[in-house]
Amino acid sequence: MTTLTMFSTIMVALITAVIGPVVLEWTRKKLNSTPSKSNPVDEAIELNTLVDEQLQNMMDELQADRMWVAQFHNGGHFYPTGKSIQKFSIFYEKVTLGTSPIQHTFQNVPVSLFPKGLAELYGKGELAISNHQSEDYGLLPQMVAFGSASFYMIGLEDLHDRFIGALAISFNEEYKLTKEDWIFIRQKAGVIGTLLDEYLNAKK
Repeated sequence: MTTLTMFSTIMVALITAVIGPVVLEWTRKKLNSTPSKSNPVDEAIELNTLVDEQLQNMMDELQADRMWVAQFHNGGHFYPTGKSIQKFSIFYEKVTLGTSPIQHTFQNVPVSLFPKGLAELYGKGELAISNHQSEDYGLLPQMVAFGSASFYMIGLEDLHDRFIGALAISFNEEYKLTKEDWIFIRQKAGVIGTLLDEYLNAKK
């Protein structure tokens, strides 16, 4: 590693360590200071706008082709015990011109369909498939079907460190994330996780 590269990495890490918490605190104060609205549509639109801004910023910075956010939710109950069925759905997605959206395909998907990938994400917080020769975590068929050459995911957590969803980034051409990219993505994942947490736990 050259002196310049090492300096750049240290500076990015330092800036993120300072700016990341500041952004999260600003987001938390902004949401907490917003008066409660009687219309839930208003709250949803405000959240959607904030999340969309974060995703667009990431798309521009990383030059990614597809980016989406999925959240876990209750998708019904097993017979005969009534135990909750865990599913996930993509709630937010941004794509470049010419890249097909996949949000409609991944709605109410049982977590049991992707055990290896979700286990990796839950256990390590991140998942990386830089090319089709990498460990695919059982996700390669979906990558091929949707034209992704490189695919990355990072877990989203609430303010109590609970696993609530995932942020995914994909590229139509092979792209290996740098250390600086990962620092940037982790900071953005923290902001998005905070936004979702504040919305889900806001008083009605």
